Amino acid sequence: MSTPFPDLNRAAAAKSRASRHWLVRASSTIAAALALTACAVPSSNRNTAAPAPAQNVPVDLGPHLDLMYRLSSSEPAQQADLIHEVERAYAAAPTTSNSLRYAVALIMPGHPASNPAEGKKILETLLANPERLLTNERLLASVMLQETTARLKLGADSRRLLATVDERTRAQANSDRRAQGLADDNARLRKALEEAQAKLDAIRAIERTIIERNPSPPGTAGPRSEPTVEAQSPPAGR
Repeated sequence: MSTPFPDLNRAAAAKSRASRHWLVRASSTIAAALALTACAVPSSNRNTAAPAPAQNVPVDLGPHLDLMYRLSSSEPAQQADLIHEVERAYAAAPTTSNSLRYAVALIMPGHPASNPAEGKKILETLLANPERLLTNERLLASVMLQETTARLKLGADSRRLLATVDERTRAQANSDRRAQGLADDNARLRKALEEAQAKLDAIRAIERTIIERNPSPPGTAGPRSEPTVEAQSPPAGR
């Protein structure tokens, strides 16, 4: 049984695939960054180091990653509820955690409220004061900002290429129309020339017929005969 709106279903499926693909790539990047951060602390100093400042205490990124996963795999109605919940928390208390959570929700592709440009602004604002972020929050914000910047640049490049293709397509179409117009004009001129040549040939044929019927030019008389003079006898002498 066919679905009533196959195009809408295909579009939704494409968005879902794009969202999951982006989530996998971002998660891999975050995991690699976390691994590098963990390896940055020498093992010999981990038990003897002084207590880290509050901003360097690792924070659990589970809620942020869970939000990304739920936005990429939920139905549109559930996505709308999640976005509303995150936006309401951000509006009520724009803490660094709520701001980061809202930014993550905005930059996630595949849902109606996706707004990577606005999410990028929030991430840039957060990273402008890195001391207010915990270690993993700062790491997540940096990774998300890099991913979003690359995605926005790719989108801009794609739009520019599409605009170039559209412009060239229109130019080619205009050129084709001009070429067709010239071809049509040439055809009309050729036809008019043929008609004129036909008329000229007909006139010449008529002229030849007239000449053949009347070799002498019109209005020219034939050769005139000289008047005969009768001989007069000389008068008789007196």
